[in-house]
Amino acid sequence: MLDRQRRIFLDGAGQIVAPLEHVRFERRMQMTSSSPKLVAVTPAGIRVLKRGNPFGGGIGDMDAVLSTAILRPPG
Repeated sequence: MLDRQRRIFLDGAGQIVAPLEHVRFERRMQMTSSSPKLVAVTPAGIRVLKRGNPFGGGIGDMDAVLSTAILRPPG
């Protein structure tokens, strides 16, 4: 989860993972699929956010959307 007000990236349990300034969103290929996955790259490691599926939906341009969202001030 992105907390743009506090400028932090949180995991599903609400624990702080990293400041937004240290997070990058990227698309990476999956080992056994033709669809990419969406990952968050943090100082603590890589977190898979969504795995694309060639039959039921990909990740679209979510890497670019999230990257833009963390650069803009909230409001």
